[in-house]
Amino acid sequence: MNEELELFKEDASEQLQYMENALVSANEEGIDDEKIGEIFRAMHTIKGTAGMFGFSTVVDFTHIAENLLDELRQHTIQTDEHMMDLFLKCKDHCEILIHHAILDEDVESETIDAGAVLVDDLLSYMPNNQTAIKQEMTQDTKEKVNIDVDENKIWHVSIRFSEDFFTSGMDILSIFSFFNKMGEILINIPIVDKIPPLEDLDPLKTAVGFELEFQSKVGYEQIEEVFEFVMDDVTVSIFEHDDLVGLKQLLSTQEDDSLKDLLLEQCIYDEVELDVVCVKEETETVKEEIKTVEVKKLDEINKEFEEKEQTKEVSNSKKKEVPKSFSLRVDSTKVDQLINQISEMVIANAKITQIASDREDSDLEEAANVLTDMLEDVRNGIMNIRMVQVEDSFVKFKRIVNDTAKKIGKDIEFIISGGDTELDKTVVEKISDPLVHMLRNSVDHGIELPDEREKAGKSRKGKVELKAYPDAGTIVIQISDDGAGLDKEKLLKKAVSKGIISEGETLTDKEIYNLIFEAGFSTANEVSDISGRGVGMDVVRRNIQDLRGLIDIESTLGKGTKFTIRLPLTLAIIDGFLVQAGNTKYVIPLENIQECIELTSDYNDEADGNTFINLRGEILPILDVKKYLNIGLEDEEEKRKNVIVVRYADTMIGLQVDELYGEYQTVIKPLGEVFENVSGISGGSILGTGEVSLIFDIPKLIEYRIQQQ
Repeated sequence: MNEELELFKEDASEQLQYMENALVSANEEGIDDEKIGEIFRAMHTIKGTAGMFGFSTVVDFTHIAENLLDELRQHTIQTDEHMMDLFLKCKDHCEILIHHAILDEDVESETIDAGAVLVDDLLSYMPNNQTAIKQEMTQDTKEKVNIDVDENKIWHVSIRFSEDFFTSGMDILSIFSFFNKMGEILINIPIVDKIPPLEDLDPLKTAVGFELEFQSKVGYEQIEEVFEFVMDDVTVSIFEHDDLVGLKQLLSTQEDDSLKDLLLEQCIYDEVELDVVCVKEETETVKEEIKTVEVKKLDEINKEFEEKEQTKEVSNSKKKEVPKSFSLRVDSTKVDQLINQISEMVIANAKITQIASDREDSDLEEAANVLTDMLEDVRNGIMNIRMVQVEDSFVKFKRIVNDTAKKIGKDIEFIISGGDTELDKTVVEKISDPLVHMLRNSVDHGIELPDEREKAGKSRKGKVELKAYPDAGTIVIQISDDGAGLDKEKLLKKAVSKGIISEGETLTDKEIYNLIFEAGFSTANEVSDISGRGVGMDVVRRNIQDLRGLIDIESTLGKGTKFTIRLPLTLAIIDGFLVQAGNTKYVIPLENIQECIELTSDYNDEADGNTFINLRGEILPILDVKKYLNIGLEDEEEKRKNVIVVRYADTMIGLQVDELYGEYQTVIKPLGEVFENVSGISGGSILGTGEVSLIFDIPKLIEYRIQQQ
């Protein structure tokens, strides 16, 4: 797929998402002019860009939907719930048509039949079916039935292509095809004066232009939108045929009189009109003739033209005073490549810093420190490019919740909060599927049916909330509902019957709730097309763990359930703290560190052999890293003991280590299958000395220590 098609696919996906968001919002809050405008603009934009590529199936279908939306904008018809559902189906159908068009595949017969049904439904809402049909007729059909086109305006469109237009992958014929969709090209004059001699001709360079006389009911903005997708590669002038000021501006851009002569030869304009707008000095005789013409006097035209130019200059000067901000659409793989390169540079810089330290070369150390600071700035800048607001991903879940609720006969209020929270785009993409499954579970298993809720003294409408917020260097995503909650007794019985636990085994509340993440575990009484097969929640937990995240459950029977997911901000480079235990170096994510303390004799006396210390009146559990990993325990000389106080969520423990080296930029590297089952280690990193250090998985270490307790 070439770059232009990639851009079209991305833009169309965005527009379809905007359309879906507006429709879902309309179902929840009611339809208004603003939402109708958003839906219309999305459909109109897709039609325009699809027309540029000659995707006629997409253009034809979107044009019919656009006609109905235009009637809604003009308040000639009223909306109803079925119409909103119909537009949602149209959105889905557009998605399928665009997919086939991009891949240049034939549309399946089932899709064609479904499209025909949608078209019939759309036309049934039109105030006059004949009007709708007339609007969809091709130009050939119009000529056959002699539809009145006296209301149409005639526009002059002047097109000049940049030399590199052909290499951009666009097609000139697509532009003309789209013009024919909107109206009728009366005259098309090719401009060939820039075509070089045959021996100098470069087939990859565009040297042709066109002067069109175009008749249509559309306005200036709609004609301009034909070129929206190639605006950087064309120069366009659009004005009504009798707009002599526009004609004057066009002729003033020409180097000689060739265009004037060409327009005369084709009888588009007569001699008098061209004399009126000619920018060259005219003879007094011609000026006298001009005065007899009733169109406009030369002085008036010149004055009007000068006023427009002055207004344009003032406008341009004002624009220059305001700094502009532009959005740049970049392929995510390019950003990933940059991050990979920065990661390697961080490792190389660590080696340079180590060499400078070993040689005790102050100049080299200073240069290395400057380079370290610069790399950190570049790293942070690139990482920020990958940070996106989670709202764009969360909004699409509205439709999933609404459709699921409607299918099973439940009335649900879906609330999104914290949408402005930023998260690495890679993490956002990977967390999307787990969130979909959990939301469906909340709707299907969590929220009761309206009659059951009413008997329990609740509102008939259930509530599901999706919330995101930053906390202690992580992003927290919560899915909560006010449904029936998890029944611990039911969960235990199911787990025993499945052989997951033994009869009479004692579990904590948290361990009981976590049973739902076991493969094949389901509390559903019957299998539906939404859930109940016992697959999904185990995959959810595995996907979250793959992202170095954790998931926790809180539930109250009859009150509701809350799932809390904690995720790292990014997956590539982190700020770490380098320590040593035994003969091995380890990295602790800096975001988890609260403080560092030395285990003095006073602390040891207070602990008296226990794995706790008193930290300013609070009990702090201690995890000895060497004992945990079973390293360096024999014939070990006495070393100073240090404790790193780490925190995750609301829990703190102390990690006991031997040496503290300080802050360290850490590039996370996977360790492979050998370390796959080593709990508490999330990855590795290469130090400046060439050694491999292990990165601690703080949530897992805290979980292990709390279980010991």
